[in-house]
Amino acid sequence: MFDRDSAFSMEIRNPGDPEDKSPIAQMLTIGNELLIFKETSIHRGLPADRIDPDRSDLSTRHSSEILYSVGAANSFVARMILQFKNMIALSISQTVRKNEITQHVWEANKLLLECEKAFYHIYTHTMELMPKCDKIVEANKNKSAIPALPKVPDLDTHVSDFLINGKKFLVAAYRLLELFYQMPMNGRNETHFDKHRVWIEAKLGKEHPIYKTLESAEPWVRLIAECSNAVRHKETGLKLEVQNFALNPGNKFSFPGWRYDLTNKGLGRQDDYTDLIVDLDVRIYNMLTFFEEVLLICLQGELKDTALMIFRIPNEKLNPKCPIAYEVNLRSSALP
Repeated sequence: MFDRDSAFSMEIRNPGDPEDKSPIAQMLTIGNELLIFKETSIHRGLPADRIDPDRSDLSTRHSSEILYSVGAANSFVARMILQFKNMIALSISQTVRKNEITQHVWEANKLLLECEKAFYHIYTHTMELMPKCDKIVEANKNKSAIPALPKVPDLDTHVSDFLINGKKFLVAAYRLLELFYQMPMNGRNETHFDKHRVWIEAKLGKEHPIYKTLESAEPWVRLIAECSNAVRHKETGLKLEVQNFALNPGNKFSFPGWRYDLTNKGLGRQDDYTDLIVDLDVRIYNMLTFFEEVLLICLQGELKDTALMIFRIPNEKLNPKCPIAYEVNLRSSALP
Protein backbone atom coordinates (compact mmCIF):
# COMPACT_ATOMS: atom_id res chain seq x y z
CA MET A 1 0.00 0.00 0.00
CA PHE A 2 1.24 3.52 -0.86
CA ASP A 3 2.47 5.52 2.14
CA ARG A 4 3.29 9.11 1.26
CA ASP A 5 5.43 9.43 4.42
CA SER A 6 7.79 6.64 3.39
CA ALA A 7 10.99 7.05 1.39
CA PHE A 8 10.42 7.04 -2.36
CA SER A 9 12.17 7.24 -5.70
CA MET A 10 10.99 8.51 -9.06
CA GLU A 11 12.27 9.22 -12.54
CA ILE A 12 12.82 12.83 -13.54
CA ARG A 13 12.25 13.39 -17.24
CA ASN A 14 11.76 16.33 -19.53
CA PRO A 15 8.08 16.01 -20.55
CA GLY A 16 8.99 17.46 -23.95
CA ASP A 17 11.44 14.61 -24.54
CA PRO A 18 9.94 11.16 -23.86
CA GLU A 19 13.34 9.56 -24.56
CA ASP A 20 15.09 11.64 -21.89
CA LYS A 21 17.21 9.31 -19.75
CA SER A 22 19.96 11.75 -18.84
CA PRO A 23 21.27 11.45 -15.27
CA ILE A 24 20.74 13.98 -12.52
CA ALA A 25 23.79 16.25 -12.21
CA GLN A 26 22.94 17.91 -8.89
CA MET A 27 20.09 18.26 -6.42
CA LEU A 28 19.88 21.41 -4.31
CA THR A 29 17.50 22.53 -1.60
CA ILE A 30 17.04 26.29 -1.75
CA GLY A 31 14.48 27.78 0.61
CA ASN A 32 11.68 25.25 0.66
CA GLU A 33 12.29 24.03 -2.88
CA LEU A 34 14.03 20.87 -4.05
CA LEU A 35 15.74 21.76 -7.33
CA ILE A 36 16.88 18.96 -9.61
CA PHE A 37 19.51 19.79 -12.23
CA LYS A 38 19.94 17.49 -15.19
CA GLU A 39 22.37 18.19 -18.00
CA THR A 40 19.73 19.82 -20.23
CA SER A 41 16.87 20.72 -17.90
CA ILE A 42 15.98 21.98 -14.41
CA HIS A 43 13.10 20.52 -12.40
CA ARG A 44 11.34 21.18 -9.12
CA GLY A 45 10.54 18.25 -6.87
CA LEU A 46 6.91 18.13 -5.72
CA PRO A 47 6.51 15.89 -2.66
CA ALA A 48 2.94 14.90 -1.89
CA ASP A 49 2.85 17.30 1.05
CA ARG A 50 3.61 20.21 -1.29
CA ILE A 51 0.79 19.20 -3.65
CA ASP A 52 -1.61 18.44 -0.79
CA PRO A 53 -0.36 20.46 2.23
CA ASP A 54 -3.65 19.99 4.08
CA ARG A 55 -3.34 16.21 3.64
CA SER A 56 -6.92 16.10 2.41
CA ASP A 57 -6.24 12.95 0.37
CA LEU A 58 -3.47 10.63 1.57
CA SER A 59 -3.41 8.87 -1.80
CA THR A 60 -1.80 11.99 -3.37
CA ARG A 61 1.41 10.93 -5.11
CA HIS A 62 4.76 12.66 -5.35
CA SER A 63 5.65 14.40 -8.61
CA SER A 64 7.91 16.96 -10.24
CA GLU A 65 7.68 19.78 -12.77
CA ILE A 66 10.10 21.18 -15.30
CA LEU A 67 11.25 24.76 -14.75
CA TYR A 68 13.70 25.30 -17.61
CA SER A 69 14.76 23.40 -20.72
CA VAL A 70 18.41 24.17 -19.98
CA GLY A 71 20.46 22.55 -17.27
CA ALA A 72 23.91 21.97 -15.81
CA ALA A 73 25.62 22.03 -19.23
CA ASN A 74 24.45 25.62 -19.76
CA SER A 75 26.97 28.30 -18.70
CA PHE A 76 24.21 30.51 -17.32
CA VAL A 77 23.31 27.73 -14.90
CA ALA A 78 26.75 26.26 -14.17
CA ARG A 79 28.42 29.63 -13.48
CA MET A 80 25.57 30.96 -11.37
CA ILE A 81 23.77 28.75 -8.87
CA LEU A 82 25.75 25.52 -9.37
CA GLN A 83 29.10 27.30 -9.12
CA PHE A 84 28.25 29.53 -6.18
CA LYS A 85 26.17 27.17 -4.02
CA ASN A 86 29.25 25.34 -2.70
CA MET A 87 31.42 28.47 -2.72
CA ILE A 88 28.94 30.31 -0.51
CA ALA A 89 28.72 27.31 1.83
CA LEU A 90 32.51 27.32 2.26
CA SER A 91 32.83 31.10 2.59
CA ILE A 92 29.93 32.04 4.87
CA SER A 93 29.65 30.53 8.34
CA GLN A 94 26.30 31.89 9.52
CA THR A 95 23.47 29.65 8.31
CA VAL A 96 20.85 32.38 7.94
CA ARG A 97 23.17 34.63 5.95
CA LYS A 98 24.40 31.69 3.86
CA ASN A 99 20.83 30.75 2.95
CA GLU A 100 19.91 34.37 2.17
CA ILE A 101 22.80 34.82 -0.26
CA THR A 102 22.19 31.43 -1.91
CA GLN A 103 18.51 32.27 -2.39
CA HIS A 104 19.50 35.63 -3.88
CA VAL A 105 21.83 33.98 -6.40
CA TRP A 106 19.08 31.59 -7.48
CA GLU A 107 16.57 34.44 -7.91
CA ALA A 108 19.14 36.33 -10.00
CA ASN A 109 19.85 33.17 -11.98
CA LYS A 110 16.18 32.90 -12.91
CA LEU A 111 16.23 36.46 -14.28
CA LEU A 112 19.30 35.67 -16.37
CA LEU A 113 17.62 32.54 -17.72
CA GLU A 114 14.65 34.66 -18.78
CA CYS A 115 17.07 36.85 -20.72
CA GLU A 116 18.57 33.77 -22.34
CA LYS A 117 15.12 32.44 -23.21
CA ALA A 118 14.32 35.69 -25.03
CA PHE A 119 17.69 35.66 -26.79
CA TYR A 120 17.32 32.01 -27.81
CA HIS A 121 13.89 32.68 -29.35
CA ILE A 122 15.31 35.53 -31.44
CA TYR A 123 18.46 33.61 -32.37
CA THR A 124 16.79 30.34 -33.43
CA HIS A 125 14.12 32.04 -35.53
CA THR A 126 16.70 34.33 -37.14
CA MET A 127 18.93 31.40 -38.10
CA GLU A 128 15.91 29.52 -39.46
CA LEU A 129 14.59 32.43 -41.52
CA MET A 130 17.87 33.72 -43.00
CA PRO A 131 18.07 31.11 -45.81
CA LYS A 132 14.34 31.50 -46.48
CA CYS A 133 14.72 35.25 -46.93
CA ASP A 134 17.75 34.71 -49.15
CA LYS A 135 15.82 32.21 -51.28
CA ILE A 136 12.85 34.57 -51.69
CA VAL A 137 15.05 37.49 -52.75
CA GLU A 138 17.16 35.41 -55.17
CA ALA A 139 14.09 33.84 -56.78
CA ASN A 140 12.34 37.16 -57.34
CA LYS A 141 14.99 39.87 -57.76
CA ASN A 142 14.54 39.89 -61.56
CA LYS A 143 10.77 40.23 -61.29
CA SER A 144 8.77 43.40 -60.77
CA ALA A 145 8.11 42.67 -57.10
CA ILE A 146 9.60 40.66 -54.25
CA PRO A 147 7.14 38.92 -51.91
CA ALA A 148 7.00 39.87 -48.23
CA LEU A 149 9.85 38.46 -46.16
CA PRO A 150 9.08 36.20 -43.18
CA LYS A 151 9.53 37.76 -39.74
CA VAL A 152 10.84 36.65 -36.37
CA PRO A 153 7.58 36.21 -34.41
CA ASP A 154 6.96 38.60 -31.51
CA LEU A 155 10.39 40.18 -31.96
CA ASP A 156 9.55 43.40 -30.08
CA THR A 157 8.12 41.43 -27.15
CA HIS A 158 11.22 39.27 -26.78
CA VAL A 159 13.59 42.25 -27.01
CA SER A 160 11.49 43.97 -24.34
CA ASP A 161 11.59 40.84 -22.15
CA PHE A 162 15.37 40.68 -22.52
CA LEU A 163 15.86 44.30 -21.50
CA ILE A 164 13.35 44.39 -18.63
CA ASN A 165 14.71 41.19 -17.07
CA GLY A 166 18.24 42.37 -17.82
CA LYS A 167 17.71 45.53 -15.78
CA LYS A 168 16.22 43.48 -12.92
CA PHE A 169 19.26 41.20 -13.09
CA LEU A 170 21.59 44.20 -12.81
CA VAL A 171 19.67 45.34 -9.73
CA ALA A 172 20.23 41.86 -8.30
CA ALA A 173 23.96 42.14 -9.06
CA TYR A 174 24.20 45.48 -7.25
CA ARG A 175 22.17 44.08 -4.36
CA LEU A 176 25.13 41.82 -3.62
CA LEU A 177 26.76 45.00 -2.31
CA GLU A 178 23.88 45.45 0.12
CA LEU A 179 24.24 41.85 1.31
CA PHE A 180 28.02 42.04 1.78
CA TYR A 181 28.76 45.73 2.47
CA GLN A 182 25.39 47.02 3.77
CA MET A 183 25.06 49.44 0.86
CA PRO A 184 21.60 51.04 1.22
CA MET A 185 19.16 49.90 -1.46
CA ASN A 186 15.40 50.30 -1.45
CA GLY A 187 12.51 50.59 -3.89
CA ARG A 188 13.26 54.21 -4.67
CA ASN A 189 16.99 54.05 -5.28
CA GLU A 190 17.66 50.45 -6.31
CA THR A 191 18.18 51.38 -9.99
CA HIS A 192 20.37 54.42 -9.25
CA PHE A 193 23.53 52.62 -10.32
CA ASP A 194 25.55 55.86 -10.45
CA LYS A 195 24.75 56.61 -6.79
CA HIS A 196 25.65 53.05 -5.80
CA ARG A 197 29.03 53.50 -7.44
CA VAL A 198 29.59 56.76 -5.54
CA TRP A 199 28.67 55.02 -2.28
CA ILE A 200 31.11 52.18 -2.93
CA GLU A 201 33.86 54.68 -3.77
CA ALA A 202 33.32 56.42 -0.43
CA LYS A 203 33.09 53.13 1.46
CA LEU A 204 35.89 51.11 -0.16
CA GLY A 205 37.93 53.58 -2.22
CA LYS A 206 38.74 53.84 -5.92
CA GLU A 207 41.42 51.16 -5.77
CA HIS A 208 39.12 48.46 -4.43
CA PRO A 209 38.36 45.77 -7.06
CA ILE A 210 34.62 46.18 -6.47
CA TYR A 211 34.77 49.86 -7.44
CA LYS A 212 36.97 49.12 -10.46
CA THR A 213 34.49 46.46 -11.63
CA LEU A 214 31.55 48.85 -11.29
CA GLU A 215 33.44 51.61 -13.06
CA SER A 216 34.47 49.46 -16.04
CA ALA A 217 30.93 48.09 -16.46
CA GLU A 218 29.25 51.51 -16.20
CA PRO A 219 28.77 52.20 -19.97
CA TRP A 220 26.96 48.97 -20.86
CA VAL A 221 25.09 48.82 -17.53
CA ARG A 222 23.63 52.26 -18.23
CA LEU A 223 22.80 51.27 -21.80
CA ILE A 224 20.78 48.22 -20.72
CA ALA A 225 19.04 50.18 -17.96
CA GLU A 226 18.07 53.10 -20.22
CA CYS A 227 17.04 50.87 -23.14
CA SER A 228 14.82 49.01 -20.66
CA ASN A 229 13.31 52.35 -19.62
CA ALA A 230 12.82 53.27 -23.29
CA VAL A 231 10.71 50.19 -24.10
CA ARG A 232 8.39 51.01 -21.18
CA HIS A 233 8.34 54.81 -21.27
CA LYS A 234 8.90 55.98 -24.84
CA GLU A 235 9.36 59.75 -25.19
CA THR A 236 11.43 62.28 -27.11
CA GLY A 237 15.08 61.52 -26.49
CA LEU A 238 14.26 58.14 -24.95
CA LYS A 239 13.38 55.67 -27.68
CA LEU A 240 14.37 52.19 -28.82
CA GLU A 241 13.50 50.93 -32.31
CA VAL A 242 13.61 47.26 -33.30
CA GLN A 243 13.64 46.19 -36.94
CA ASN A 244 12.73 42.70 -38.14
CA PHE A 245 13.95 41.16 -41.42
CA ALA A 246 13.66 43.99 -43.92
CA LEU A 247 14.15 44.50 -47.66
CA ASN A 248 16.80 47.11 -48.47
CA PRO A 249 17.81 49.01 -51.62
CA GLY A 250 19.49 46.85 -54.25
CA ASN A 251 17.26 43.86 -53.51
CA LYS A 252 19.17 42.95 -50.36
CA PHE A 253 17.76 42.17 -46.94
CA SER A 254 18.91 42.96 -43.43
CA PHE A 255 18.82 40.82 -40.32
CA PRO A 256 16.92 41.86 -37.18
CA GLY A 257 18.51 44.97 -35.69
CA TRP A 258 17.96 47.81 -33.28
CA ARG A 259 18.89 51.42 -32.71
CA TYR A 260 18.28 53.90 -29.92
CA ASP A 261 17.90 57.56 -29.07
CA LEU A 262 18.94 58.09 -25.45
CA THR A 263 19.91 61.74 -25.70
CA ASN A 264 17.68 62.58 -22.72
CA LYS A 265 19.92 60.34 -20.61
CA GLY A 266 23.20 61.66 -22.00
CA LEU A 267 23.94 58.46 -23.93
CA GLY A 268 23.59 59.87 -27.43
CA ARG A 269 21.81 58.42 -30.41
CA GLN A 270 22.54 55.45 -32.65
CA ASP A 271 21.27 56.31 -36.13
CA ASP A 272 22.03 53.01 -37.88
CA TYR A 273 20.59 49.63 -36.97
CA THR A 274 23.14 47.19 -35.55
CA ASP A 275 22.93 43.39 -35.50
CA LEU A 276 20.50 42.41 -32.73
CA ILE A 277 21.86 38.86 -32.33
CA VAL A 278 25.45 40.02 -31.89
CA ASP A 279 24.53 42.82 -29.48
CA LEU A 280 22.27 40.68 -27.27
CA ASP A 281 24.86 37.90 -27.17
CA VAL A 282 27.51 40.35 -25.94
CA ARG A 283 25.15 41.88 -23.37
CA ILE A 284 24.04 38.59 -21.81
CA TYR A 285 27.64 37.44 -21.34
CA ASN A 286 28.50 40.87 -19.93
CA MET A 287 25.75 40.37 -17.35
CA LEU A 288 26.90 36.87 -16.42
CA THR A 289 30.56 37.85 -15.98
CA PHE A 290 29.64 41.06 -14.11
CA PHE A 291 27.55 39.21 -11.50
CA GLU A 292 30.19 36.49 -11.29
CA GLU A 293 33.04 38.95 -10.78
CA VAL A 294 31.23 40.99 -8.12
CA LEU A 295 30.26 37.89 -6.13
CA LEU A 296 33.75 36.39 -6.44
CA ILE A 297 35.27 39.55 -4.98
CA CYS A 298 32.72 39.58 -2.16
CA LEU A 299 33.39 35.92 -1.29
CA GLN A 300 37.16 36.38 -1.47
CA GLY A 301 36.75 39.12 1.11
CA GLU A 302 34.96 36.65 3.38
CA LEU A 303 37.88 34.21 3.00
CA LYS A 304 40.61 36.80 3.63
CA ASP A 305 41.66 35.50 7.05
CA THR A 306 41.10 31.81 6.37
CA ALA A 307 43.12 28.99 4.85
CA LEU A 308 40.85 29.05 1.79
CA MET A 309 40.81 31.11 -1.36
CA ILE A 310 39.18 31.13 -4.81
CA PHE A 311 40.87 29.58 -7.83
CA ARG A 312 40.08 29.69 -11.54
CA ILE A 313 39.75 26.27 -13.13
CA PRO A 314 41.82 26.09 -16.35
CA ASN A 315 39.72 25.98 -19.51
CA GLU A 316 41.09 22.58 -20.49
CA LYS A 317 39.85 21.13 -17.21
CA LEU A 318 36.31 22.49 -17.42
CA ASN A 319 33.63 19.84 -17.40
CA PRO A 320 31.41 20.39 -20.50
CA LYS A 321 28.52 18.72 -18.68
CA CYS A 322 28.75 21.39 -15.96
CA PRO A 323 31.32 24.08 -16.88
CA ILE A 324 31.89 25.59 -13.43
CA ALA A 325 34.81 28.05 -13.76
CA TYR A 326 35.79 28.78 -10.14
CA GLU A 327 36.11 26.86 -6.90
CA VAL A 328 37.16 27.41 -3.30
CA ASN A 329 40.23 25.44 -2.23
CA LEU A 330 43.09 25.50 0.24
CA ARG A 331 45.59 28.28 -0.43
CA SER A 332 48.42 25.74 -0.68
CA SER A 333 46.63 23.75 -3.40
CA ALA A 334 46.46 26.33 -6.16
CA LEU A 335 45.50 24.87 -9.49
CA PRO A 336 48.28 24.75 -12.10
